[in-house]
Amino acid sequence: MSALNNNADGNIMKLTHVLSVLCTICSMTFLPGPESRAQGRESGIALSQPAFAIAANYSIAKPGELTMQVNVWGQVTHPGRYEVSIQTDLVQLLSFAGGPSPDAKLNSVKITRFLKTDNGVSKSESFVNLEDLYRVNESSLILQPGDTIFIDQTSWSTMRELLTIVGGVAVISATVSTVIYNTKH
Repeated sequence: MSALNNNADGNIMKLTHVLSVLCTICSMTFLPGPESRAQGRESGIALSQPAFAIAANYSIAKPGELTMQVNVWGQVTHPGRYEVSIQTDLVQLLSFAGGPSPDAKLNSVKITRFLKTDNGVSKSESFVNLEDLYRVNESSLILQPGDTIFIDQTSWSTMRELLTIVGGVAVISATVSTVIYNTKH
């Protein structure tokens, strides 16, 4: 009986060791490292950005210039709140934000705007196709104070992320199954 308990304890230890190695590998594969987090601090336009922040406040205006605050979210290099000249348009703002990421969906850039009305505040959303700038109406590029610009990711990048996760889960499942099978035989 003692030999069976020792054998089972040994198998549990092996399984625990394999699972801890797999968890370490997965955490190194799927979690961003310090080098990817540091990329957000390389632009030189940030006023201040703590190391843990994903987005920051940026001020890009000449002294004495009228400014407005706008937000940029989604697939840009440097998302955050920007204080820019009142003359800044959508394309300039995205340039200040480091440009779109390779996975940016530029054919439907969303601009969310809150408008004061007699009945209170209403929300307006408009979409701009920046893939063909020659066909974009210039008036749709004009920004107003408080605008929020959101650039979504392409469906292919979403699928690629999903496949990466599913592949990782499949590898872990296959490894655990193999370990369990080998401990029983």
